[in-house]
Amino acid sequence: MTPKNFPPEPPTADLGSAVTAPSAAAAPAASGERSLQPAGVDLAAGLERRTLDIARPRPELARGERALAPAPSALPPAPVSRWVTALWVAVGVASLVYYLQWLLRPERVGVAPLYALLVAADLFNAFHALSFWATCARDRRRERRREPLPGEPRVDVFVPTVDEPLAIVERTLRAARAMRGARVRVVVLDDGNRPQVRALAARLGIDYLARRDRAGAKAGNLNAALAVTAADGAPFFCVFDCDHVPAPHFLERTLPELADPDVAIVQTPQVYGNAGLGPLTAAASEQQALFFGPISRGRDRFGASFCCGTNFVARRDAVVAVGGFPEDSLTEDIVLSADLAARGLRTVYVDEPLAIGLGPEDLPSYVSQQLRWATGCLELLFRRPRLWLRLGWAQRWQFLVATTYWLSGCTILVYLTLPILRLAFGWQAIGEDAAGFITHFAPYFLACVVNLGRLSEGMYTFRALALAWSTAWIHLFAALRALVARGLKFRVTPKEGRADLPVRLLAPAVVWPSLLVAAALHAAGGGLTPGELNNVAFGAIGATLVATGVWMAWRQTRALACRSDVAPPTAPVPLAEAAGLSAPAGREPLAQPLASAAGGDAVGGDAAVTSPPPGENHGLRRTISSA
Repeated sequence: MTPKNFPPEPPTADLGSAVTAPSAAAAPAASGERSLQPAGVDLAAGLERRTLDIARPRPELARGERALAPAPSALPPAPVSRWVTALWVAVGVASLVYYLQWLLRPERVGVAPLYALLVAADLFNAFHALSFWATCARDRRRERRREPLPGEPRVDVFVPTVDEPLAIVERTLRAARAMRGARVRVVVLDDGNRPQVRALAARLGIDYLARRDRAGAKAGNLNAALAVTAADGAPFFCVFDCDHVPAPHFLERTLPELADPDVAIVQTPQVYGNAGLGPLTAAASEQQALFFGPISRGRDRFGASFCCGTNFVARRDAVVAVGGFPEDSLTEDIVLSADLAARGLRTVYVDEPLAIGLGPEDLPSYVSQQLRWATGCLELLFRRPRLWLRLGWAQRWQFLVATTYWLSGCTILVYLTLPILRLAFGWQAIGEDAAGFITHFAPYFLACVVNLGRLSEGMYTFRALALAWSTAWIHLFAALRALVARGLKFRVTPKEGRADLPVRLLAPAVVWPSLLVAAALHAAGGGLTPGELNNVAFGAIGATLVATGVWMAWRQTRALACRSDVAPPTAPVPLAEAAGLSAPAGREPLAQPLASAAGGDAVGGDAAVTSPPPGENHGLRRTISSA
């Protein structure tokens, strides 16, 4: 079933021809290298069969198998009645008012500091609940531009890499080179200065950029590429993280949006193709699906979309005009979007999965990713006030929601801690009528759960919520770093998980359930009052979520151990041997090579760009245009 406004891609020249295995011609894996794609998995089919849900994970993988394409659900998501959803949102607003009018009374004050923490947490989450409902209420799949840009536009495709496995990098480079709809030049930006990547670029006939230093991390890498390619650069450029494989029709779907001169960036979803690996990766995929589904669609309707770091195409002169990618931020993407928005330039969102990437495969990878995102967004919130003043009201609101989300973990820690303090020490946040908390809070809680399920079209499940609660401490740690302006070194999210249990990262999540059980046993010694029973029930909900997150991390290690213990069932596939990647007859290359035809180095700033040696696969130095 093809969703409305998602016309199917013609079956010819699909992503499968560029990145899947035709079979018996498969080349054997390099020594010590694992197959990165199981036999028969067609990435194009994974993109073509998408329904309205963005990346529902597969149930279970065979032992030793690694999924790179999201499996479609057996059935499309059940139709969601907008009238019923609107009714539930109204119920949510009414139940919130009912709860707050009970809570915000002088006689409810127990221990004043604890009451203040509870009220602050509830008001914070009320703001986010109302914002979420309002944003998703604008969730519409808008009509996108279909007319291609005049002529044959030129696009530079930048693929930054540091130390990722070579097979992952190669898959993305081959797919990027096969994109249609423009005259494409692919440049691999190797901040690892690896000879293997240089040799790969020579073999594929694409350009190679290696800086002499790694200042500015990914942002500095992209700025160096913009500077070095400025003389003969294309008016547009794409960025793909090296684990995100673009579909051949990526540019055909995105470039038409740039016909509007006020559009600076066109962002597409990030989809995790390895969601079926284990419960943690599946939960991370569901969190992404919620963000890149109803939230991003609704945000786009408010004119407040922002760049998300990969799978986007941008207008070169617009990005250069604001100084390029900000190198003093861990989240250069959202800061860049804010800079552009302050100048009246827009980022638009194309709600169609056009690339498949890899999600975090273990808890350390997930924590590293979330800590980087949280610190960067909170740095924008705390330390760039002048930038906010130049945004429109809708943009300020949506950027505020996006950045303050990374404080939500602090409210979770409040909810986990208050029941423990009440049961262990008798410190009660709510004074008079504490027993009435459940009767007033439960309707609001139920409405929030129902609305989350309806507005996310069922994509956000219990495990995604459990992962968020069990890693809530990340937000507190990131907030402290952002407040004291202590920088966090940019770290690339590892692309391959480890099977050992990360005890140090799980310790914070184990503490709260353990303390709650101990406090409940202590309070039970003298008999539990109705108020204490309320605290036990409230604490049990949070403890269950946190404990589930710990269990998911353990199950993930078991899945990784099974994968590493069992050899891949088939040899890795030749990623594009039969894809017809040479340019059609009569087509000219996009531009002169970045370095001299003799294969020498061209230096621009602190960068050196190298072309493949003359005579070595030189015929592959052609640029793939439309088929």
